[in-house]
Amino acid sequence: MSVPRKPTVLITNDDGPLGDESPFIEQFIGVLQRKLGWNIRVCIPTAQRSWIAKAFLVSEPVTLKEFAPSSDIIAEKGCWYMASGTPASCVNIALNHLFPEIDLVVRSNVANTCAMASGTLGAAMEAAIDGRRAVALSFAFYNGDISADKAENACHVACSIISKLWTSDAWSQSHASVFNINVPLILEPDPPVMITKMGQSRFGSLYHRLDNGANGSMHPATGLHIKDHKVDEKSLTPSQKQLRVAVDDANPETGEDPGAQVDGSDGATYVFSASVKVNSSLEEGTDAWAVHRRAVSITPLQPALHSLGNADQAALWAQLGFQPLP
Repeated sequence: MSVPRKPTVLITNDDGPLGDESPFIEQFIGVLQRKLGWNIRVCIPTAQRSWIAKAFLVSEPVTLKEFAPSSDIIAEKGCWYMASGTPASCVNIALNHLFPEIDLVVRSNVANTCAMASGTLGAAMEAAIDGRRAVALSFAFYNGDISADKAENACHVACSIISKLWTSDAWSQSHASVFNINVPLILEPDPPVMITKMGQSRFGSLYHRLDNGANGSMHPATGLHIKDHKVDEKSLTPSQKQLRVAVDDANPETGEDPGAQVDGSDGATYVFSASVKVNSSLEEGTDAWAVHRRAVSITPLQPALHSLGNADQAALWAQLGFQPLP
């Protein structure tokens, strides 16, 4: 398939509607329009859908609602929608029912070091399974700094990189279906760009048990305020609102997870309260390693579970009486 000079691009996210929890998507779209002049279509969730990977809520109907962005964004009627489903639902419905003309799907989001749980990557993989080129784009910030000038610079850097990938048809040349891109929020206009592999993330409990009868409490590890059995969003700092798993330039934390208490009491209540820091591998060559060094990481991916194969395991399978693949 030849690459059009000016593609039609579907933009989606997992942070939901434009606002405090989704701070970069509208800014990125504005830069994309001004810098590249590409045709934009939008379908995003109606609510926060982080940490949901490539899930579909199969028992819940998905309802569409058309909306308009701010006045400085060019938006044609019938091109901007919110959907009540997951990020993967937004992509599937947009590609097959709203905008079949889409050439490229770009998932824009703040960075998440937990790739297997990422709605960003899940939506991009859904696009790849549908046979479309896709980019999972994330913006990595440091020490809670999401200042407007750094975000603007990151959007320009991201657009330049995506344009290079598009004009060279890097998907066909690299045999990748998705490029997972992390762009740091820094003022350097030309940061190093590194081709990386996925880093391995480890985390323990993502839930905090509420004390019996307690209306309000604080998670001792994260500092997230809990009220009426849910995270008190009004009490969160801006960086906590953007992402409860942020790429930070601190070293990985160790120690006992206060949320990992053994308690199976009938009626016990737990709330999602993920730490803002995750033990991510800083092995050289990984995406986390590159971002830690204030570089852009690009990881070429395919929507497939990687089989470990047989070559190094023949003795094990023979011992267990299993027949290896030829």
